[in-house]
Amino acid sequence: MLLTIGLAVMCIGVAFGVVGIALPRASAPVPFTTFIQYAVMAGIFSIGSTVMYVVNRYDGARLALVVGDATMVLAAGTMAVGLAGLAVGRRRAALGLVAATAIAVGASTAATSEDVSLMIKAAVLTVVCGVCTLAAARSPVAPRRPALLIAAAMGLYTVYSAARALVGVTTGWAGPVGAVFRSLEIGSAVAITTVLVCGLGIVLALRTSGQVSDGEPREHSVVVIGDAQLVASAFGSDRLRSLVNELRAAAHALDDHAVDVRNGVATAMPSALPALGEQMQNGFGWSPEEIALLVEGDGRRGRTNRH
Repeated sequence: MLLTIGLAVMCIGVAFGVVGIALPRASAPVPFTTFIQYAVMAGIFSIGSTVMYVVNRYDGARLALVVGDATMVLAAGTMAVGLAGLAVGRRRAALGLVAATAIAVGASTAATSEDVSLMIKAAVLTVVCGVCTLAAARSPVAPRRPALLIAAAMGLYTVYSAARALVGVTTGWAGPVGAVFRSLEIGSAVAITTVLVCGLGIVLALRTSGQVSDGEPREHSVVVIGDAQLVASAFGSDRLRSLVNELRAAAHALDDHAVDVRNGVATAMPSALPALGEQMQNGFGWSPEEIALLVEGDGRRGRTNRH
C-alpha cells in the first residue's frame, strides 16, 4: 500500500517539477520546445495512469484499470513521439498510432481477465518502450546525455515488460516466478525508478538548453518580409502587418535577444532563415508561398556581446 502511494506521490512530484520548469521555457528552439511539450503530456498521462491504478487497488473499479492501462501506453508512446523529432505530418500519424494502440490495450483490459490483460499490456509496453528507448538514443532534439539517461530508463522498463510478458505466456502468474512479476510492489518500484530517471533526464535537458555562453559574440541576421510594398498592394496592409507580427513573435520565441526591424526582425540564432521558415510552418501554419516571402537581408548586421 505504501509503495503504491509512493508511486503516486513521485509521479505527481516529477510531473509538476517538469511542468514548472518547462512552461516558462517558451524561448527554446521549436523542435526542443515540441519535445518538452510532449514530455509534459507524457507526465500528465503518467499521473492519470497512477491515479487510476490507485483507485482500482482500493475500490476494485474495473473502469479505473482500463483507463490506467490505456494511459500508461499513452505516456510511453507520447514520450517516444516527442523524442523522435518528427515532421508535423509524421508526428500526427505517430500520435494516431499511439492513441489507437492505447485504445486497443484499454479494450483488451475491459474484455479479458486481469491475468490476460496484464500479459497483453506487458507485451505492448515492451514494443512501445523499446521504440521510445531507440528514439531517445537517437534523438535529434534532446541533448545527448539527458537523452541517453531517458534511454537507459526506458530500456530498463522494456526489459522488465518483456520479462513480464514472457512469464505470463510460459509459466503463468501462479508459480513463484509469476508471483514476482505480478507483484504490485515490484512493478511499482520499477515504475518509480523509470519515472524518476526520465524526469531527471528532462530537467537536465532543460538546464542544458538554457546554458548560453555569456562572453561569446554572436552575429545578427536580418530576416524580413521581402517585397513588402508588393505584398501590401496584393493582400492589403493589414495582412502584411499580420505576417510581420507573426514573424517577430516566432523570432522572439526562438531568441530572447531578437530585435524588431522594419518589416522583420534581427536575430542571433544560427541558420535564421530556415529556422524561422520551419517555425512559421509548424507554429503559425504559413503556406509555402508565405514562407517564400521571407528573405535574409543585409541591413544591420554586426557582432554584439551578450551580457
